[in-house]
Amino acid sequence: MRTADTLSIELPPRYCPLPTARHPEEAALARHTADWITQFAPALTPRQKTRMRGNDCPGFYGRIMPRAPAERLQLAVDWCTLMFHLDDVYDEGHARPATDRAGRFTDLTARLVRVLEVPEVRVDSPDETIATLMPPTLDLALRAHRWATPTQMRRCVEAHRAWFLAMLWEFGHRAAHSTPALNDYAHLRQHTAAGAATLAWAEIIDGEEIPDRELSSPLVRALTELAFTTAAFDDDLFSYGKELWVARHEGAPPSGLGLVEILRRERGCTQWEALRAATELCNRLTHRYVELRERVGPRASGPLRAYLDHLDHLVPGNLEWGLSADRYRNPDGRSPGAVTTTGSWTRTPPADTSPPPIPSITWWWDPLDP
Repeated sequence: MRTADTLSIELPPRYCPLPTARHPEEAALARHTADWITQFAPALTPRQKTRMRGNDCPGFYGRIMPRAPAERLQLAVDWCTLMFHLDDVYDEGHARPATDRAGRFTDLTARLVRVLEVPEVRVDSPDETIATLMPPTLDLALRAHRWATPTQMRRCVEAHRAWFLAMLWEFGHRAAHSTPALNDYAHLRQHTAAGAATLAWAEIIDGEEIPDRELSSPLVRALTELAFTTAAFDDDLFSYGKELWVARHEGAPPSGLGLVEILRRERGCTQWEALRAATELCNRLTHRYVELRERVGPRASGPLRAYLDHLDHLVPGNLEWGLSADRYRNPDGRSPGAVTTTGSWTRTPPADTSPPPIPSITWWWDPLDP
């Protein structure tokens, strides 16, 4: 149902038997984040600050790490708040050409990664947006270095580089007004959604370092990619209404950088058929994750078990959060409640659990040693 200024979408049922939980101190985390924004980014406008709070990062991370100590979880919540703001500034700044936005994005993220690596370095910039974002980035880096091991910090930095590189790939498609092939999008989506960067903070918050022989094993790599990709594809489901709303108000077709629209264009089908196909793909990926998760043996280390527990909570938690977060209900930061997306869950496995015909990700169905 839609009016001139509102749009509603109902998603097909999502198969997801994984556990859900909430952090008991989300309200306190939200208050501290609001204070942190005021302290380290005073130049932000009131509307920007309101939008940052509306992204509900305490609810996002509180669902992934419901038992984490609040004082440590605050680090990830603050990071999430800042990174969503970065995404809003550069990914949605349609007033500037995509090539210009990509250049400024590269300038900022190169400095951001360097500060994460070595907080003591100076990376001053005359660009007002970059200058505004560097103080909170420095604060995050200093806090992370106090807790992280060198290996954890290296993983965190590398995860950010992977994320920003994937975002530049996306900017390239925006500049060319092109739609990526599903096969390319499927393996890059986990990176454009900052999957590894999100969980890198979780390892730092947990404290203990995950042994590399476990984290790099084929089974754990497959579980990791499955969880990151499924959550990112779910983002595409509950952000599709926002994408349609923005396109309608700009008088342009929807962006070709989301799973639903890629399927629609590649298969030549209707929006509803593409939405159903995207949901079916998410259901198939979730089923494979559950299958592989049961193969992790009891000899897994404590740090690995904690990491996998976060992955278990990521997919259902992201679904719950995404269907309620203002990030998708208020598509331009000025239209609260303009988009409504509803969805339901089922514990009935999908009828088709075979590998999808997407070569770049079918290795998740290979025989994998535990």
